[in-house]
Amino acid sequence: MGTLYLLSPTLESTIQIGRILGKCLPAGTFVALDGILGAGKTQFVKGIACGLDEGGWAGLRSPTFTLMLSYHGGRCVLHHIDFYRLNESPELPGEIIEAIENERAITVVEWADIWREVWPDRHVHVSFEIDDDTSKRHITLEYPDDMCPQLSRELDDFIKEPAEA
Repeated sequence: MGTLYLLSPTLESTIQIGRILGKCLPAGTFVALDGILGAGKTQFVKGIACGLDEGGWAGLRSPTFTLMLSYHGGRCVLHHIDFYRLNESPELPGEIIEAIENERAITVVEWADIWREVWPDRHVHVSFEIDDDTSKRHITLEYPDDMCPQLSRELDDFIKEPAEA
């Protein structure tokens, strides 16, 4: 797995980082997002949708209450799932399992650590932390080495050294 330590100083840069990743994601990718409430997860998904050429990305919203929203306007289907309300659930709904296993779609899950056992072996993991003093986002991006060879080059403006993470 490759790991990038990124710094996002603004909401717009969080969306931009997501857009760059979205351009690289092949169909069948599972993207796990973790971070506290307000860390930028949904904004990051807007960026991924933009990178997939999903025309309705500006209207993308958190699926906290619906559990899953799907977008069909890009180069492949984007399933946006939120595990937050499934914390106490004994099992995942069937349609969510189907979305995770769909090899023709990209599935992005907020609060993904709640159901880590459903993560496929090959996945992307994105963690968000907020700098309390500056409101900047520290983003750790882990991805399969062979997924997107140009990813670190395209994200160069946002990369920080691991010691700064």
